[in-house]
Amino acid sequence: MKSQLSAKQIKAFQLCSGELRGMTTIEAAADMGISVQAVNRLLARAEERCPELFPLLTRQEARVRELMDNNGLCNSAIAMKLGLSLQRISQISMSIDDKLGRRDQPIVMERYESHLDSKVVRKF
Repeated sequence: MKSQLSAKQIKAFQLCSGELRGMTTIEAAADMGISVQAVNRLLARAEERCPELFPLLTRQEARVRELMDNNGLCNSAIAMKLGLSLQRISQISMSIDDKLGRRDQPIVMERYESHLDSKVVRKF
C-alpha cells in the first residue's frame, strides 16, 4: 500500500477508516489541517490506486461487522451488546452488505438435517 499511495493519502485513509481511527471526513480534515474537499480528493485518488482498500466502513459498521464475522453474533445479540435497537443494527448490517456487495448473494444451505423439520417456525 505504501508504495502506491502518498503519505497524505495514507493518513487520510487511516483517519477515515472505521477499522482504524473511524473519523468523519470533517474530523480528518481538521486533524490534517486541510479542507474536507481535499480529504475527499485524497481518498478518491487512494481508491483509484488501491481499490481493494475500499469502500470504507464507518466506525459503527466496522464494529458490527467484527461482531458478526469474528464473534458469530446475530443482529439481536449485537443490538443488546451495543445498546442499540434491533432496527438500527439491521440498517447497519444492510449498509455493510451494500458497501461490500454482499446484498444479492443467495443463501446457501450447507446441509439438510431432517430431524430439525419439527423445529421450523416459519416455512417459506
